This record gives sequence, C-alpha cells and structure tokens, in this order.
Amino acid sequence: MARSIRFAPLLVVAGALLVACRPDAAPIAPRAPASGGGFVAGETAPDAAADPRSTKPWRDALRGDRQAIRIPDHTPMRGAAAPLVTVVHFGDYTDPKSAAQARAIDEALRRWPDDVRLAFVHVPGSSRPVARMAAQTAAAAGATDRFWDVHDRLFADPPADAAAIERVVTTAGLDLATWRQAIADRVHEPWIAANIAAARELGVARAGVVAINGRTGPKDAAALVAAIGQEREATAALVRDGLPRAEIYAEILAVADVPKPLGAAGAPGAVDPQLNYAVPAAGRPVLGPVDARVTIIAFSDFQCPFCARAQATLAEIRKRHPDDVRIVFRNLPLAFHAQARDLAKLALAADRFGKFWPMHDLIFESGGRDFTQWKRFAKKSRLDPRKLARAMAAPELEQMLAEDAAVAAAFGARGTPTFFVNGRLLGGAQPVDAFEALITEELAKAEAFAAEDPGGEGTFYDRLIEGFAGPIEPAG
Repeated sequence: MARSIRFAPLLVVAGALLVACRPDAAPIAPRAPASGGGFVAGETAPDAAADPRSTKPWRDALRGDRQAIRIPDHTPMRGAAAPLVTVVHFGDYTDPKSAAQARAIDEALRRWPDDVRLAFVHVPGSSRPVARMAAQTAAAAGATDRFWDVHDRLFADPPADAAAIERVVTTAGLDLATWRQAIADRVHEPWIAANIAAARELGVARAGVVAINGRTGPKDAAALVAAIGQEREATAALVRDGLPRAEIYAEILAVADVPKPLGAAGAPGAVDPQLNYAVPAAGRPVLGPVDARVTIIAFSDFQCPFCARAQATLAEIRKRHPDDVRIVFRNLPLAFHAQARDLAKLALAADRFGKFWPMHDLIFESGGRDFTQWKRFAKKSRLDPRKLARAMAAPELEQMLAEDAAVAAAFGARGTPTFFVNGRLLGGAQPVDAFEALITEELAKAEAFAAEDPGGEGTFYDRLIEGFAGPIEPAG
C-alpha cells in the first residue's frame, strides 16, 4: 500500500531511523520514494518533567534554538549509522548555492565518516523549470538504489535544461526509456510535493538551508564544514559525559523547543520583497482569466482613499495584460474606518449574486463613506435589496473577513492597500511602473514554469505556488 503524502508525526529513535540501513559507516541506500512523504515538522516535544530521562546532564546542553526534524525511515540518507551529527540539506539540483553546500557537506562526510550523517530534502525552485524534473530524476534513481550516484552527478554540474538531465541519466546507466516514462507520468511527483510541503512547515521557504543537529547552519558553504566540526566536538563531549551515542538524535527531538523557522532571515514579521509567498487565492472574487500567468492579490479596505486611488492603476494593468493578469480581492477593513466592515460585507453579499465587481466599483466610486447608500447601490447593480440584506446577515461573511485578516497577518499585510504579485510584496498605492516591473519579472518566471507544468488540480496559480514560501515568522 502506498504511503500517504502527509506522514503522521514520528517520534523516532536513532535505531528506527536506520531500519533500512547497513550497520557500518557506508552510504545508506534510501528506500524507493515512489509516492511517499517527506520530513515532518516536530509536534510538541515530550514533557521533560514527565520524562524519566529529563534529569540527565546532557539535556540542558542540547536545549536551545533547535528544530525537531523527524525523519521517516525511507528518506535518502548516507554516512554514519550512529552519528554524532545529523545534517539535513534542503536543496535544489539546479541551484549553485545548494551545489556548493553539497560539496561542503561531502567534505565533512569524508573527514568524519563515522560521525556524520546526511539526509536530503528536495526543495526545487519554482522559478527554474528543470528543477522539479531534476528532483524527480533523483527520486527515480532511488527506486533502483542509485539515488546518491545521480544526486552527486546533478550537483557536480547543475543542469540548465532537460537535455543536461538526460545526459546525467545516460551516464549514470539508468534506463532512458523508463526514466522518460516516469517523468511523463509524474510518478515521483507526490514525493517531491511532500518534501516541499514538509520543508515549508519547518520554515524553509527555498533551497540552500542546512540544519546541523536541528540548528540552522551557515548559508556560506565555506563555513559549513567548520560548523559541522564544531557540533561534532560538542556532541562528542556529551557522549563522554554519558549520552548514549545511539540516542543522540532522539534526545535532540525530545528537547527541541521549535524556535524561529529554519533559514529565517531578517527581523521577525518582515516580508522579503524578493521572495515569492504562497498567498492563497481560492474562494475569493477574481477578475481576469482563471489561468492567467500572473495573479495579483489585493488586500483592500473600501473606506481607504489609497485603495480607491489604486483602482485606476489596476484597471490600467488589466488593460495592458488582458490575458496574462488576474486580480484577486481580499478584504482587510481597518478598525479606524467605521463603515469599512459593513461595506466589505455588502460587496461579499453581492458576490453571492454574481455582482461583486459592479458593487466593488460603485463603493469605490462613491468614496466609501456612506454605507446608508447600500440600497441605491443594490438597485444600480440590479439586485433585490431584501435578498441582498439577507445575504449580508449571513454568518459566513464574518467568517470570510476573519479568514482574510488571518491570511493578511500570516503574510505581513498590515495596511491597505497591500498587493502580492505572484506572491511578491508590493505595498501601498504604487504607480503603474512599479507593478509593471514586478509583472515583467514574474511573467517570465511563470512562463518558464508553464513550459514544464503538466496541469492537474486547481488553477495555474495553485500549482505555481506549491514551491513558494509559507507564512512569515510573526513578530514578538
């Protein structure tokens, strides 16, 4: 029976991690990841006070700024069977930074073959269309116990196109026809998608993150070997103090306090304007082609004058890009705008009758200052005021507003208007040129993704954001 994509949380001991492994220090062959999941972000660690091991002296030394990264037994691993240091590499075979990190980690494995173990998690970038194919190729190789051979070949010369990947397949001695069929059928796509989702849960937004015994390692490859060596020395000292070597990783899981996300950069709550965030769009009013290459999600307040000013800009963008851009509207009524919440519910109620955008335009054209005009708006939109009043009273509208507020907070939208252009932040009533600059960049990336996109469930945007960053770390 195929494993489900999302694994139940696994509290594993070191021995359980290696159930498919040889007892020596040779590379550990991964199980074939035909349809399985990936890493699992740790649930709440066991209560140390209730744990009979909690009084052991190494507990305090292991605490602090570690993530509980639970490793299913089928995850690709190599290195020591009972390591002092477990390194988890979140990588992309087409990313030069990931490749440099991989070489540094290999150096650590060569220096300390009995003390270091590597586990690899796929985080292919959505802006590089061959990245997903490269990840699936490595997974396909794992089905015949050739994962690490192909892994090393891909990182040795990061592929720029499908032809380069095909050369790796040929030189690695894999059956070309079988590989082509596996790629065409997306056989290993569930495995790759699960890796991305699990990485996101751990706060890993993109490739190039390395965890060393649960701690975020340096991004600079040159510093990685030294950081691994330092952790090795510190853990070896704990072993000398009595920490059983076979229980090192289980002890880390037990005390990890799940601090800030792995690889988090910048101040808490800060949005990186260069990063694509997976801001959801489903279930909200949309203007434009359903499968447009660029989705602009607008967080707006009907009583906000800057939001009203931005409407002409959005109209111009739609005029310039009728086939490539769609607008998704999310409400963010601010507390100091007394009528904004009622106006938001008025527009959402109109949406129940297919009239969101006419109502949207009427409210903004009026200046959004007088909710008492709602009956006039209803008549102008050819809506029955009595039916519209009943729709406005529906509790589901309050739920939608609460959901919009939660999404805004999760992705750092604290004021209005705030826009996300294919997940890239653009705050305030920006001029057309500011939108055009982002649209040009994101359209090129989306077209590259589309060339490799086989379709499937959801809209184009839904598939595109699978590899985007998740919610940011909250401030405070």
